[in-house]
Amino acid sequence: MHQHRASRLVFPGLLLFFAAGSHAQNIVPNATFDTQLSPWTTFLSSAPDPVGAGAAPVWVSNDIGNSPSSGSGQVDINTSAPAGDAASGIAQCVNFPSTLVTLVNYGISVRVPTTTTTDNSINATVEMRLFSGANCAGFVTGGSQGRNLVVGLASNTTWYAVGDTGFTPPGGSATAMSAEIRAYLREINGVGPTTTAYQADFDAARLVLNSSTPVRLQQFDVE
Repeated sequence: MHQHRASRLVFPGLLLFFAAGSHAQNIVPNATFDTQLSPWTTFLSSAPDPVGAGAAPVWVSNDIGNSPSSGSGQVDINTSAPAGDAASGIAQCVNFPSTLVTLVNYGISVRVPTTTTTDNSINATVEMRLFSGANCAGFVTGGSQGRNLVVGLASNTTWYAVGDTGFTPPGGSATAMSAEIRAYLREINGVGPTTTAYQADFDAARLVLNSSTPVRLQQFDVE
């Protein structure tokens, strides 16, 4: 995970600190699922979309960087009653000071274990939504990106990135005070599932405002 850290210049009798602006930070709490799922919560689609169903998401030890001290969020979608666009996954709302947003870089990585059937009936989706008020009140705009779980995609070692590094609000900008990021499995319209449940792991989430690349400043000394 890219972490924000002040850089330091050391001169005789003088200490200066420089910090990256908040617009260049990944603002997702627990973006790398280090030891738990929280503050991610269950997301299930609801009306006017078809109602989603699935086992509750859980933290698992499968980590995109193979770290023994980190993991990912595993989601499950139940397709025993098939419904196109029904979705099941995880989400969280992030508050921030009122910001004029002109660009959003959002995304996540997904791993589809070999125990999951890949039959092109499910899509792994990441969705970003901007809100005018705090606590994700007053929807303004949003976007989503996904990857179909096609035959042969499942792997216990490969992670696939989904997202958008350059989402621009309609009209070029939007003022927001919060954002929601969702990661979920979605039934593809018109394609019938061949089994009743599918699972996938999500890791390395990002949500960066007004910058296409999160900034990580390194510490260095100049004598």
